[in-house]
Amino acid sequence: MKKTVAVLLLCLCLSACGAPSGDSGASLLGRASGLDEELCLLTVDGREVPAWRYLYWLAFTCDRVAERYREAGGVLDWQAPLDGGTLADYAKDQALADTALYATVENWAARYGCALSDQDRQAIDDDWAEMAQAHGGEANYLEELARLGLNRERAAELTGVGTLYGKLCTLRDTAGSALAPTQETLEAFAAESGRLTVDRVLIAAGNDREAARKKAAETFAQLNGAEDQAAVFDALAKAGDDTAGPRTVLSGDGQFPAELEEAAQALAVGQCSGILESDEGFSILRRLPPETAGLAEDYFDGLLRKGAEDSVVETTAEYEGLDAARFYQALETLRGTEKAP
Repeated sequence: MKKTVAVLLLCLCLSACGAPSGDSGASLLGRASGLDEELCLLTVDGREVPAWRYLYWLAFTCDRVAERYREAGGVLDWQAPLDGGTLADYAKDQALADTALYATVENWAARYGCALSDQDRQAIDDDWAEMAQAHGGEANYLEELARLGLNRERAAELTGVGTLYGKLCTLRDTAGSALAPTQETLEAFAAESGRLTVDRVLIAAGNDREAARKKAAETFAQLNGAEDQAAVFDALAKAGDDTAGPRTVLSGDGQFPAELEEAAQALAVGQCSGILESDEGFSILRRLPPETAGLAEDYFDGLLRKGAEDSVVETTAEYEGLDAARFYQALETLRGTEKAP
């Protein structure tokens, strides 16, 4: 999953969060937006989301966009056209996706019986103390969080969602649980996502391509004449010039040239290819059963993201009237002229 609405975003910025001491005045988020921060701004599958949570993600998204423009030396124009809308529309939609992801984690946690224990809350407090110390003391840390629109209580709430995500992951990894994928499910996921597990015999072209071509032909003949082709292939692969061994390839990941990827996709499990020529030399591929170790995390995060994307999101008039560009401009002005409460 942050891998994220991408990472999964559940972990992406929680390094800046701990567990909060709240402050009664409106944060930068409320003052920049003109909204009551505790107002229900939207619901996700019936779960009410206060304005501050959405505004936090909107500020986070706008900060990332602004940083990319600065790094590229470009001029930030929130009205620039982008995918049928404007850059400001993109920021607003991305913040909504992030908000929905967090709410979906909470909804799933409630569905599957995951809740924060006293031990979890103590761990959040301990994390807060460590983070505060790392930032030069609690006062300094609170000041840094305030620029994000957070206080100790709000930061703890976001961190708590990360803890709930961890509990869901524990269920994912517990055989027989409602969230544990079966081997068949993971194999289907590997196929649907374009993953394939292959090994290869490589004869590198080196300085004499013709000699390598001849050696490749001899190798292929040896393989074709073998009674136990799998065992001979394994031995030839280990003796060849590709030392990586069997690996899972995702289309376009650069592990193989495009022509080898295409050839591998056409193979049945257990089948060997013919001799395949590329810049690096001559390859013979063998497709293996899907390697599913480590796939559960990607599978689950995809499932969670889809759950968030498919959730029923209902927004209020206050959300519809929120202008992302005006909000961020006001936020930057406040950041530059005063300390947030």
